[in-house]
Formats: sequence, C-alpha cells, structure tokens
Amino acid sequence: MTTPYVSPATLACRIASSYHRYQLESLTPHNCRHGVVERVIRSLIVQSGGTLAQRELGRSLEGRSINLITCGRGPTHVLLWSQMHGDESTATLALLDILNLFVHRVGRDHWLDEIIGTLTLLIVPMLNPDGAERRRRETPVAIDINRDALALMTPEANVLNMIRRQYAPAFGFNLHDQELSSVGTLKAVTAIALLAPPVDGRNSVPPVRRRAMKVAALIAGVLENFAAGHIARYDDAFEARAFGDNMQRWGTSTVLIESGHWPHDREKRFIRKLNYVGLLTALSSIGAGSFRDAQLSSYRGLPTNGKSAYDLVLSNVLLEHPSRWARRVDIGVQFEPGKNTGRKPLVGTIKSVGDLSTCARLETIISRKGRTMAQNIPVDSSLPLKKLLWLLGIR
Repeated sequence: MTTPYVSPATLACRIASSYHRYQLESLTPHNCRHGVVERVIRSLIVQSGGTLAQRELGRSLEGRSINLITCGRGPTHVLLWSQMHGDESTATLALLDILNLFVHRVGRDHWLDEIIGTLTLLIVPMLNPDGAERRRRETPVAIDINRDALALMTPEANVLNMIRRQYAPAFGFNLHDQELSSVGTLKAVTAIALLAPPVDGRNSVPPVRRRAMKVAALIAGVLENFAAGHIARYDDAFEARAFGDNMQRWGTSTVLIESGHWPHDREKRFIRKLNYVGLLTALSSIGAGSFRDAQLSSYRGLPTNGKSAYDLVLSNVLLEHPSRWARRVDIGVQFEPGKNTGRKPLVGTIKSVGDLSTCARLETIISRKGRTMAQNIPVDSSLPLKKLLWLLGIR
C-alpha cells in the first residue's frame, strides 16, 4: 500500500504539535555539560533497543570523550555536529530531543521509519566538551575549532575531520548559536539564520552547494510558518579555515544553522523547538529526495543578519544636560553573552542612546518616571541590571 504524500509544511506542523512529548525538560542551557549529556545519551541508547548506537571517536584536550551517535541503515550519510563552540548549546539540546523522539516513535511513525531506512545519521552532539564545561567558545588553549579545519591543531578538529574522511557524508548540518541580530534592517530579531557556505571567494555555486541551498530553502520555508519574518541568512563571506566552508568544498552539502533569539525566552526554548522541527523536516526531505523541489528564491530572498537589535530597550527615559537641554530618549542595553540564563543576576551594557524606534529588541521597558543626567549614563560599562535601572531612575 502506497503511503500518501505529506508535504514538508504539513509534516513540520505535525512534528511541532507533538514536540512537548519528546522535549527532555530536565536539560537546559544551564546544565548542558559533558557528564550530563553523556548520561542522557547512555539512557536513550538503552531504551532504544538498537535504534541508536554510540562509539567514542577520541578525546578532547582535557580527556573528555567525543562521541558519535549513529541512527539508521540507509545509504545516504548525514553528519550533524553541534557545540564546536562550547557556549552554544541550543542545537545540542534539540539533537537530544530528536534522539528521544527516535527512541519512542521509530517503528510507529512511517516518516521516521523512512528516515532510518534511507539515511544513516552521524551525530556529534558536543564536539568541544572542554569549552562546554567552562561555557566558553574556544578550547582550553583558546583555539576556535571552527578556524582549525586546515591546520588541524586541535584533537577536536581531528575528530571531525576523521568522521568526514571515514564516512564521506553526502549532507552536513553545522549547528551553532549566534549573537543577537536583527533580520536585515527590520524591527525583528533573528530566530534562525541559515547559510549554505561558499566554497571559494568568488561565491561559486557548484552542485554540492546548490543542494545545500535547496535544503536551506526548505528549512526556511517551513520555519516561516512558526516564526514568520524572523528567519535570516548568515553572512556568506568565504572563510578558508572554517569547517562549514571546507565541508562544502570537500563534497558534503552543508547547511549552517545559527540559533538566534526570541522575545522573553532567555533559555531559547522556542529556538530549540525550531531546530527540532527544521532538522527533522530536512532529514525527511533528504531521505525522500523532495528537498530538490524547494525554490532557491526561498533561500536567496532571505534578508541577511543585521546589527540593529538589543536585548532590552528602555524607552521614554528623560535625559537631561546642565545646559538645560532635555529630551525623552530610548536606551539600548545588551546583556553579557552566557550570563543570561539560570538564576544569576543579569549584567547589562548600554550600547546606544537616542531614537531606537526602528530597532529590534527582545524586551522593552517603558519608563514613566525615569530621568537621569547625561553624565550619569555608563556607556559601554557592564553593570548589574538592577544598578543600571537605578542609575537611570527606573524603579
């Protein structure tokens, strides 16, 4: 009996509607460390009854295991690697949610059975466990793994290169978190930024990159249903040392997914869900070959990441000067990356003062009585948010 065709958009809606059942609620950016992730994966493998398998590929500089989880028996290999930057955990959490879905639904959902019948998934959920332990981007010797694709100085980069050489994956997903960005010049924060990395400085589009563009176009199209106007394209400047650019050049159709931000969602729970939905829909479409039907305009037409975005805008603050000049202004505040999760006090930095009415922001506080003298504004100085609000007369 032939299974009725289900469009990627329809499948994405089904995946999204049941996400709450498979999200591993106990895992958060705050506790996404090597030991915790290892324990969760071991438990999932035991529960999977053979659907999932794991093997250690190597060790980090400080001796933590770097593991490969495999799923599926299909001829098309798909590599997904996350947290090569240790402080970028959103996609790692989404990958673990995806593994949990496979544990509970393989053999019960036809579309999942098609994925594992047509694809072999190669998943590295945490490439930089030492960085994850410190919540820092680089390795303990301050090297950015994503600038080590050629020199291969780090053991972590060698592990990723070994997978690429051993399996020659047809498709790859390079999973990151990005800084707070706007969608072009629009008053919208970027939730997800996509890129089919270039293979050279001429921005050529050989078949390997064209396939990646098609996959990115498909992801962009389905995620617009959940975050309309909040999907952007990452900067496509060629970086000769980066893994994404070189994976593409070496023959793996690679899509970069950058997890952005969402209003009032400091732990990126919604962005995590978008990763889950986008990746699963993309894998289904790769397995079925339907990604080829995606329109490249859905990718090429995406606005690029912009810089006019703030974590917090304090609006209607009366700013005064000894000359008797006084105006009501907006004040743009950025929170320190990596310090806006958990229960720690927020630390903010004033980055801009004036008219911010066209800028994107995650939160807005409209001041009724706030007022301050210009000389009291600590521009580019980091302060606890409570103290910053006090200096601005916002109680």
